[in-house]
Amino acid sequence: MAKLSKIQIANNYANALLEAALAENTLPDVWKDCQKLQSYNEGLLQLNILNNPVFKSEEKKNIITDIASSLQLSQTSQNFLELVASKRRFNELPAILEQFTHLYHKNQGILEVEVESVQKLSAEQNKKLKNGLEKLLNQKIILNYNINPKIIGGLKISYNSVCIDDSIAAKLKTLEQVMKGNK
Repeated sequence: MAKLSKIQIANNYANALLEAALAENTLPDVWKDCQKLQSYNEGLLQLNILNNPVFKSEEKKNIITDIASSLQLSQTSQNFLELVASKRRFNELPAILEQFTHLYHKNQGILEVEVESVQKLSAEQNKKLKNGLEKLLNQKIILNYNINPKIIGGLKISYNSVCIDDSIAAKLKTLEQVMKGNK
């Protein structure tokens, strides 16, 4: 049997969590729990001890119950954490939660848009960009920013399989090709 990559594993577990949340009609609660767990990420990394086979399943369950209680997680999320611990996949949990975020956005009809810029945009620029893209795409969006000094200036926007490269670096490359006679 072929070994699954970490991304495939994360995607499989995230899909299972989404399906469980939909089946139990707890998706809004599980989404809030996912956000809590992502904030609690440092604590989760320490919980890699739950991958250790020395700990009995009852001990693992007690630790997870304590975490779920302190974070006020839904029963669906608690059951999911117990499953992840029983399969010794707790070190994959940050990637699972990230994949679940993507699946949740897709399920809710929210488009994730990647934006590269040379520096962080101001609140007003961010608002104008988001509103303009939502109007253009006729869809609710989430902007994910990446700072990339190599683009020199401007923006590079990517969503689905579309890439709008309005960066100075791209314009300079085009100009260079024109001057060389390659275009």
